[in-house]
Formats: sequence, structure tokens, C-alpha cells
Amino acid sequence: MRIRSMFAAAAGLSVLVGCDREVEPTETVLQESAVIRYVNAVGDTSGLDFRFVDGSIEGSPQYSNVPFRSFTAYQRVRAGTRQIKVFTSPVPYANNIAVATQQHIDTTFTFEANARYTIISYGFARATSTPRHRLVIIRDELPTLTATQVGTRVIHAAPAVGNVDVYVQNSEAAAGVTGAPTVANVAPLGISAYLNLAPRPVGSLLYRFDLTAPGSTTALAVNPNSGLPGQVGTTAVNPLAGFQVGRSVITAIVFGPSVAGSTAASFTTAGLRFLPDKHLDVTEQ
Repeated sequence: MRIRSMFAAAAGLSVLVGCDREVEPTETVLQESAVIRYVNAVGDTSGLDFRFVDGSIEGSPQYSNVPFRSFTAYQRVRAGTRQIKVFTSPVPYANNIAVATQQHIDTTFTFEANARYTIISYGFARATSTPRHRLVIIRDELPTLTATQVGTRVIHAAPAVGNVDVYVQNSEAAAGVTGAPTVANVAPLGISAYLNLAPRPVGSLLYRFDLTAPGSTTALAVNPNSGLPGQVGTTAVNPLAGFQVGRSVITAIVFGPSVAGSTAASFTTAGLRFLPDKHLDVTEQ
């Protein structure tokens, strides 16, 4: 018992001595960063894993099991030249190691500080299909808008669909395609300029987006509702970007159908999904 007490006293003395030392403050250095989001437009395989593999932990978001036609939110990434790999996600296959090591992409890209990027997995995973799966990295240059404008652009990420016309109409009712296309003859990997649309009144119908072959009035796909109304900010609630909220900036991405026999989700036609391109200013409280 006495020996234990002596050791306990020695340990206590060590702690006291340690606490008596002066500790210099540590300065936190914030690394320069960009922001990225990831989109899976590969319609002939299962979910994809997106990884930075250059040894950096900070500023290296990892995206797991991103399904076809899905996307992530923007996240910060350390600026500079970064190594990226994309794998088949093993999640749908009981985390089988043979699946987890199926590599699709191994590439590097230099991200500029304070820039924002949309990264799209584009093409096909199957060796017999073209174009082959690759990363398309788009620098997002956002427009400056007023409270009476909603900025909307189109990115064509469906290589098998061919060129498309996009009609943006005020009614959600399927009344057919009329007039000239709002965005004409967009080729695969084409990116339209941002349109300036008027915000839809709160509580009203949203815009309808019709997708056709160039010059045709037969819809390849119809989105009667973007699913992105947004929310006007108040002193109690922060705003959310959407077609009812001025200064919102939105990207509409054209996706192709799923490839028959693949493990991609079953989409039988082309379609559009809508991504908010930035957060609106936080409401003052």
C-alpha cells in the first residue's frame, strides 16, 4: 500500500509540473481552397465512389455510392494539383473487395483557390460502349442577379441522347411544346449561358421543362415541376435557392436513360435534374 501511494504521489507531481509550464498558442493556418460538387451521369453501372488519393486528409471530401442521376452538395477542397480516383461502389455488393477495387478513373486536376467546380462522371463504364467514362470538370462562373431574376443554365451530360432543344414554359400542365425553344440545339457536353427567368410567385405553379430533339415538338422528356421551389428568407428562416426565390442560380442537367441490363437505376427516357448553384445570403436575425 505504501509503495502504491508513493507512485500515486509521483504521478500527481508530474501532472502538477506539466500544468505549470507555459504553453505557446498554436496558430491555425487555413489552406486555400476551392469548392466542388460531384454528379454521376454514367448510366450503365452502379453507384460510384469519388476519392482524393494524394495523401491529404484536410480539404479532401470523399463521396461514396453516388447513384446514376444523383449529385452531391458543394464542399471545400484544398486548392492545387490533386489526384482523383473513381471506383465502383461496393455497397450494393455487400462491400465485396473485388468490386471495391474496380477503378474507373485515375487523373489529376489543378483546382484554383476560391473557384467552384462541377465534376461530372460522363460516358459509359462498359468497355464496348463509347464514349468511355471520364471526368468532365466545369468551372462554375455564376451570374450577378437582381431580386427579380432567377439564373438557369443547361448542361448536357447524356452522350447517347444527341442534341436537344429545351423549352421552359410557365405552366406545369402538359399542353405540348409550342413556340421557339428557350435553349436550342445543345450538344452533348454543351453548356448554355444562364437564362434570366422571373421568379415564380410563392404558392403558384413552377416552370415546366420540355426536352426535344432539335426542331421537333415531340418531347423526349417532360419535367412538369423542377422540384426546386426554394424558400423566401424571413427574419426567422434562412432562404433556400429555387424558382420562386430571386437571385437563385440553378443548373439543369440533361441525363440519359439507364442502359438495359445494368445496375443503374431504371430510367427509360432522358430527363432533367436541377441543382442549386449557390447558397443565398443568410437572413439577418
